[in-house]
Amino acid sequence: MVSPEMLRRYPYFAGVSEESLKRVATISDEKMISAGEVIFREGQDSTCLHIVVEGQVDIQFELGNGERRTVDTLVGGDLLVLSALVEPYKITATSVARTAVRLISIDARQLRQMMEADPQLGFRLMQGVAKAMSDRLHGARVQIASM
Repeated sequence: MVSPEMLRRYPYFAGVSEESLKRVATISDEKMISAGEVIFREGQDSTCLHIVVEGQVDIQFELGNGERRTVDTLVGGDLLVLSALVEPYKITATSVARTAVRLISIDARQLRQMMEADPQLGFRLMQGVAKAMSDRLHGARVQIASM
């Protein structure tokens, strides 16, 4: 479990009640990932939403020839595995730790239930997901244009 105060540092939880924040904290854990480690692969089930606390994570798409292309690099405060909140809950890219990484890992199934019960929590988190998706789409477009 992480502390509610730790979650409060992130804009995704701004305006969320203290009670909701405490419930989210109970389904959250911290994880450490070594530099160079593949964190997730495209096609896996999205079982957790993550927040990058420290470090850098490369988001990569696999090209038809098997080559992976980095389309975005996440840093502290960024959301990882956005697909945990968007059906069909399958990971859509590969993520690799560029440096040692510390993550907050939140159980996605339980979080989705909380978001349905608490519209303010759901709204704040989905705002963060929408912004991150927009940023990543822009990164993918830049990569395609440079090919």
